[in-house]
Amino acid sequence: MINKESAIRGFKSVTPLIIGIIPFALISGITAANTGLSLGMTLLMSIGIFAGASQLAVLQLISNNAHVLVIIYTALIINLRMMIYSLSIAPYLQGIKMKWKALLAYSMTDQSYAISSVHFLNNPEEDYKSFLFGASLTLWIIWQVNTIAGYLMGSIIPPELGLDFGIPLTFIAILFKGVAGWPGYIAIVTSGIVAVIASSLPMNIGLVLAAIAGIAAGTISELMMSNEGRSSGRE
Repeated sequence: MINKESAIRGFKSVTPLIIGIIPFALISGITAANTGLSLGMTLLMSIGIFAGASQLAVLQLISNNAHVLVIIYTALIINLRMMIYSLSIAPYLQGIKMKWKALLAYSMTDQSYAISSVHFLNNPEEDYKSFLFGASLTLWIIWQVNTIAGYLMGSIIPPELGLDFGIPLTFIAILFKGVAGWPGYIAIVTSGIVAVIASSLPMNIGLVLAAIAGIAAGTISELMMSNEGRSSGRE
């Protein structure tokens, strides 16, 4: 069963991010229309993949007549970060039924993961399943509705309007809300440096390497700070 109060808190937690999600979804829909996909195929892709970066990469490859295996491989590589997210948030979801794990795994996004993981640390009494469900479902609905709206708008919206500002805006908002302490800043700086250095690698694998490097740097710095604190406490 879903705890309504926790689900509502999850909904409220992601509402500030909607201003960045809407233009991101509109761009996805507009790109699909300009690529020549039908509305049905666009909706099927949006529901099936439900990952903005992967959808845009797939559309770009489709427009370039890439092989289907290349398209699938690229989408999987970009979405490998979700496996890292799952490993991080899994301890909060132990004991729930497999159908709920599958649903939450499908619907979780960068934004709902980041907001939920920070909230869970500060609110251990929370109903984790319901909170994550409320946050993820909200973003799922916003994404699907605006992807369809973007498709219907098609080429009406000129590229000069610059709707793509919403993509970095969304992640900047998450960073400001989620970073806590020096380990977090070290993780961000490390992942940013690796992402820039590895940006020329094929299949967007640089994104995965940047995520792994950032997590490793943040974890190591946190362990070092913890060890220093224990050492000073013994003196």
